Amino acid sequence: MAIDGVTSLAGINIPGHAGSGWCIFVYNLAPDADESILWQMFGPFGAVTNVKVIRDFNTNKCKGFGFVTMTNYDEAAVAIASLNGYRLGDRVLQVSFKTNKTHKA
Repeated sequence: MAIDGVTSLAGINIPGHAGSGWCIFVYNLAPDADESILWQMFGPFGAVTNVKVIRDFNTNKCKGFGFVTMTNYDEAAVAIASLNGYRLGDRVLQVSFKTNKTHKA
């Protein structure tokens, strides 16, 4: 039995897909990293709709990670494959699709 086309993904949980794009997790950013570096790194791979560097509330320094949202799965996958292990300054980045992990309290 073959399915010609899938018209709805309702009820199917696809890791990293938030409906408005594909969320990419970027880890091991420097404390002075800002949103512009993520735009510059991911922009050449395709349409980026949002970037967010997670900052410490008190110091406003980057906590070491951020998120990038891209509209196209294939472009996001190529960006991840290209940038995972990329050396940014003295740090090696870890880049992957965001997963919905449950954190222990």
